[in-house]
Amino acid sequence: MKKLLKQSANILAARFGPHRRGYATSAAPRLWVLMYHRILPASDPRYDDEEPGMIVTPSSFRQQMQTIKTLFDVMPLIEWVERRAQGKPLPARACAVTFDDGWLDNFEYALPVLQAEQVPATVFAVADMVGTHRQFWPNRLARILTAPGLDREQTAFAWLRQLPGYTANAAPTPETIATLVHACKKFSDPELAAHLDRMETALALAPPTTPNLMDWTQLRLLQASGLIDIGSHTRHHYRLVENLPASTLQDEIVGSRSQLENMLDRPVKLFCYPNGDVSRAAAELVAEQFAAAVTTQKGINTVASPSHTLTRIGIHEDISNTATRFRARLSGWV
Repeated sequence: MKKLLKQSANILAARFGPHRRGYATSAAPRLWVLMYHRILPASDPRYDDEEPGMIVTPSSFRQQMQTIKTLFDVMPLIEWVERRAQGKPLPARACAVTFDDGWLDNFEYALPVLQAEQVPATVFAVADMVGTHRQFWPNRLARILTAPGLDREQTAFAWLRQLPGYTANAAPTPETIATLVHACKKFSDPELAAHLDRMETALALAPPTTPNLMDWTQLRLLQASGLIDIGSHTRHHYRLVENLPASTLQDEIVGSRSQLENMLDRPVKLFCYPNGDVSRAAAELVAEQFAAAVTTQKGINTVASPSHTLTRIGIHEDISNTATRFRARLSGWV
């Protein structure tokens, strides 16, 4: 019954949502900002190592890009922002595509689709991680939990054993890892880094040997395509929470922009808050440095939406892998 109700809700949202042509034609212009992370085929070894809510397959992604071209005026995010600021006319339904983090698979699998469909996009890169083998802390945690011969009784694991979702004996699944990742967000980024450092040392876990993120050459090639704009996702992917030192805010926000502009030789006008966290001080500094910024908050923007806390709609495979599910997601209702 629950599954049937969910399917019915998806069908209604897909057919009657505000994304539909002719819906409330007198309404003020709206902007849909789609949030993607990774584009990976299920056959890729990296697919099974990632949280389910982070991935879309290339085939689904292609269908989604084809769909948005029939429903919206698709444009670069910065174009919509600047047209609004200049008081120029805006489409009734505009759509912008964004990617968080700067994953290598965006270059491998997303770029060919974007080029084939001629869809513009914005990639938010983590400046200090570009061209390195470093991993984000959720990926480090997943790598530790799936390490062969894992001894979870070591002292370095004591902090983790106290968290909801932790299981001492069962092999972790992507779902249980995702639960632990959510529970870990109560710790600060420096605390998490210290915990993970100790765990990796205790396991004698060697650093990754292959890159997960794009390098500077690949980011420049994205720019050279004429379709991709590069925005900032901070320098180290620190969450911009309350009580973060002013020096850290300055480095993550201002420093990231300077680093990206120096390396890419192009103005960086857009910003993305890691994990969607944004303190008042962070928002004020971002507003000084960037034309606009996006959050992870779900929603559809209007001309009245604040430029530096624009909402988005997250897209991932398990909730958008059919035409109906994707259109339902676009409604903003499910």
